[in-house]
Amino acid sequence: MNALKHNSQGNRPSPFRFLVFLTALLGTSVGMAQTIRPVLSEYAVTAKGRVELTNDSTVPLTVIVTPKSFEVSETGEISYGPMSADIHLKLSAMSFRIAPQQSYYVFYEAKADKLPAWFVMYFEFSGFPVRNHSGLNMQVDLPHTVYLLPKQSLKREDLEVSAKFDSAARKIIVTTFNKGTTVGRVLMTDAQGHGQKAQGVGFPIYPDRKRILELPWEGNTAPEKVILTLDGFKVERPVE
Repeated sequence: MNALKHNSQGNRPSPFRFLVFLTALLGTSVGMAQTIRPVLSEYAVTAKGRVELTNDSTVPLTVIVTPKSFEVSETGEISYGPMSADIHLKLSAMSFRIAPQQSYYVFYEAKADKLPAWFVMYFEFSGFPVRNHSGLNMQVDLPHTVYLLPKQSLKREDLEVSAKFDSAARKIIVTTFNKGTTVGRVLMTDAQGHGQKAQGVGFPIYPDRKRILELPWEGNTAPEKVILTLDGFKVERPVE
């Protein structure tokens, strides 16, 4: 393997229940797609996994791998930066070519000096034929996100949750603070009141971080409660 940083052996992967496939669609000039799977993987303590990349186009493509660290703001915006020195990643390949209609596997191992830790590997596809007058080269970046987590799971008592209703803006502001030591994930956010409901997206909640979610409310009366569904438990709070 081509090592970015040294990595020790041993891992114990646990799959995310909402693992999804990501498809990057190209223009009609190429008429095909590039895919990556899985998009996201979670591991206990250390990682030992693989990523499958598929070139469904009619031309061979070059792929370059770029690992990055990232942070998520209180409102969900993601910012990327250089790979943290605390994360040690080893890849089977940093660059390669995929023949038309073929797949390629990249194997990796990762560990971190401190848990939890998270990073993303971007796979940059290039080599598409130029089909327009601008002469610009087309490229597609597909991400694979990795979480390295401690063995203990997030608990209900680790979360502080509050909800307020903004009647003028017709939205519910849900604030969640994770005072625990690991990453949790809200799978679904529900609001209920007087027989009416609203549903929001899920989101990760990082240790010692706050997450704010705005949930539109179209009910005729004010909402009464919000329910956050996580893996193994729910948190219910009244709406102020």
